[in-house]
Amino acid sequence: MNKKDKQIIKESALVVADQIVSSVPALNIAWGLSKALFGAGLKLRQQKALEWVEMIRDNPEIFTQKLLQQEEFQDGFVFALEKYLTERNEEKREHFRNIFLGYAVTEQKSTFQLEKFIHTLSQMSSEDIRVLREVDVSRKDRNYQVYGNEAIHLVNIYNLINLRILLSDPSSRLGPVNAPFVWISEFGVEFIKYLKQ
Repeated sequence: MNKKDKQIIKESALVVADQIVSSVPALNIAWGLSKALFGAGLKLRQQKALEWVEMIRDNPEIFTQKLLQQEEFQDGFVFALEKYLTERNEEKREHFRNIFLGYAVTEQKSTFQLEKFIHTLSQMSSEDIRVLREVDVSRKDRNYQVYGNEAIHLVNIYNLINLRILLSDPSSRLGPVNAPFVWISEFGVEFIKYLKQ
């Protein structure tokens, strides 16, 4: 593909996104706010903007006209789109969309931790995500070692502790301990749902 063809494809992504928005009733308000705030960013990241509006178009049972007209939803849309445009990792953008779908379906948008979920995801590496997927969310005890007493993925486990997804059990132990004993925070239980979808 030559340089001219690539440029045409790049420039057409935002046109396609605008066409999708015009076909989804009431999405134009949130999209218009986003374009006003992030105009240059949308032009530079057209493919990501297209992914975002395609998610809305492909889930009409979630993104109803009633939802799209809610000011609270529109504010969340604008915030999330800005962060989505700056996310470089494709896998993380997929999880990002899952988080936003969770936000869209909740009745309690004001208490949904959209900002915290997005910030936490942005702080994680791909390896942190892989390790977190292996955490057993059904465990409620504080004597849980993600990988037993093996000293593997310690950096990732400590990253998850620092992000307050896992909490370290400070209890005294007899004998050497190679891996921390942890339990899953309430925030962690909610957050993990969006990584396992």
